[in-house]
Amino acid sequence: MERDHEEMTNRLKRRVSRRPRSSSSSRAKKIILAGFALVIFVIGTRTIGSVSDDKGRQFVHLRGGSNNKNKNLVWVHSDSQAFNERSLAAQATHLIVVAGHSVLISGDVENAARDDSVWWLYDYQRNRGLPQAIVSHIQAGIKLALEDEKSLLVFSGGETRSQTGPETEGGSYFRVADALHLWHGRDVFSDSGTDTTKEFSTVRARTATEEYATDSFENLLFSICRFREVTGAYPTKISVVSFSFKQQRFETLHAGALQWASNRFHYVGVDPPASTGFNLEESTKGERQNSLIPFQTDPYGCHTDILQQKRKERNPYQRTAPYPLTCPEMKELLSWCGPDFISRSQVPWGAI
Repeated sequence: MERDHEEMTNRLKRRVSRRPRSSSSSRAKKIILAGFALVIFVIGTRTIGSVSDDKGRQFVHLRGGSNNKNKNLVWVHSDSQAFNERSLAAQATHLIVVAGHSVLISGDVENAARDDSVWWLYDYQRNRGLPQAIVSHIQAGIKLALEDEKSLLVFSGGETRSQTGPETEGGSYFRVADALHLWHGRDVFSDSGTDTTKEFSTVRARTATEEYATDSFENLLFSICRFREVTGAYPTKISVVSFSFKQQRFETLHAGALQWASNRFHYVGVDPPASTGFNLEESTKGERQNSLIPFQTDPYGCHTDILQQKRKERNPYQRTAPYPLTCPEMKELLSWCGPDFISRSQVPWGAI
């Protein structure tokens, strides 16, 4: 009996002695987990954080860099101009198209105007001034939009690179305009010291993206439909921004295939300087061989192997544009394959 009592006492002691160790172990685990969570939080706030400026506005850090507001950041703040603010976009009559050529692959967006590594470029595009060209095109589109309050600016280009993930050219251009503060007309290449920016701009409220186009013909065709989606009508004037050597392609072949009147079409050709490695003669030769001649015989890009292959390669995610549903008046044009031009009576702007 006495032995049983002693054994029971010892068993209770062992239980009691174990409890503190278990509780201590549990607390240690909780401390470790809490510390780990804190580390993750700190890292997260360095990459997707938010801070307030001296005016109390909340800034959201979108991509890369540190929390130094003046370096390596892309910011959107709580009073950023909203799309279609005061119905400005919906009242547009003039469509401005900036045709895309690449997508961002780096958070180092403040160097998007000069650094090849910020963009996904093919080998033949490297060391050819593509970053300078892209940002110059964005600036030229914004300049046109600043000059016409009744314009809608559209950055056009889809998910064209399989290696980058589903990043769009149109969305990349918009982010660069935000990151480099271009909406007021800033010229990032100007070293004159002269401030040519406007104090007030509504361009951001009048800028949309078109995110399905895979080539220049679709840049123009799909952007017209994008304009219809935003405004409920079709434009009375179209301006296109791209390289100078693509002017004949857009102005004669694409506009002609869409039965768009030449007196309501304006083209702005912008090239990077030769010092960047850009070669206009070489580019013009490639344009003729790879695009101009194929589109001359196949204006809608439906039959020629080279044009069909381009569209296939530039649509790796197998996206299907919704425009036959959102622009029913264009349904026949959107499916037209030629080789003869569609008639003016079959396009919505034929009577304009």
